[in-house]
Amino acid sequence: MAVGAGIGAQLGIGTETTFNTGVTVNHWLEFTSESIKFNKTKVNGLGLRAGGLVTRSQRSIVTKSDASGDIMLDFPTRGGLILLAHALGSFPSPVTLASGVYQYTFTLGDVYGHSFTAQVGVPQYNGTVTPKTVTGAKITAMELACSTAGLLTGKFTLDAAGFTTGTALATASYAVLGSVFSFVGGAVQVNGTTVAYIRDFSVVIDNVLNTGRFNLGGLGVKLEQTHNGFRKISGKLTAEFSDTTLLTAFLNDTATSLNVSFQGALLSTGYYEGINITLPSVKFTADTPVVNGPGSIDVTMSFDVLDNGAAAPVTIVATTADSAI
Repeated sequence: MAVGAGIGAQLGIGTETTFNTGVTVNHWLEFTSESIKFNKTKVNGLGLRAGGLVTRSQRSIVTKSDASGDIMLDFPTRGGLILLAHALGSFPSPVTLASGVYQYTFTLGDVYGHSFTAQVGVPQYNGTVTPKTVTGAKITAMELACSTAGLLTGKFTLDAAGFTTGTALATASYAVLGSVFSFVGGAVQVNGTTVAYIRDFSVVIDNVLNTGRFNLGGLGVKLEQTHNGFRKISGKLTAEFSDTTLLTAFLNDTATSLNVSFQGALLSTGYYEGINITLPSVKFTADTPVVNGPGSIDVTMSFDVLDNGAAAPVTIVATTADSAI
């Protein structure tokens, strides 16, 4: 029995070998919230009959179903790489930097052929835990964000082919307990120069997946989600209006490089836990500083991430004590 509230919940995921063939989840994550729900499409057949004032239940049919929702968490220094891998479609091998120190470099890849099972244990008031299990899951979009004096957070939006509460609840095992990345360890570089006037930052990667592959013969279950267009990568940051670097880039529509990094604890001499996000080519889509009172002036700058033809549009480098994704 668990505590009969959200503090007794659990979240596990496991990478599938075959799309929508569920596996026992074996990778456990500490999370802050989730919104995974079962979706069904119902069609009521129109059957006119003498004395019929309400649609007959026999003519109400579920024609397709799937699942979707978000997983929110404070991004951990250990254990979170599996989410980055599925979000970017990139499963790199580790590079050993020192004893017990590993580095992974994630770039954009094809998510086709990479799916996972996710299970959320939802506690009832009496402590009984009801498992929500989704299969054939993909991450359709990911957001990494850090607010002023906050933690680095991750939002991972899922789309899944299958949903059941009939799969047995897996036993959670938190063998590895890391920390989290925060504002304290954050740093920003603009065109290779470290700046000290950025208050917050976020980046969103939309994988632009076709999540509606329902076909005859599929019994109302979708086929594997596939890419359906160019990925859309965007973000925003809030800056103190301390110089005109960002404003000039916005006004001139000049491509600018951004690098945002977060440093954690010391792993070995010279090596720290870290997440490093490199965006070699961004173009600002807004905004212009305005005076709206007697106070200091900040400006929120939104941007699109583009492909400059030379470097990967987004690269995320993780340094960790995790020897495997």
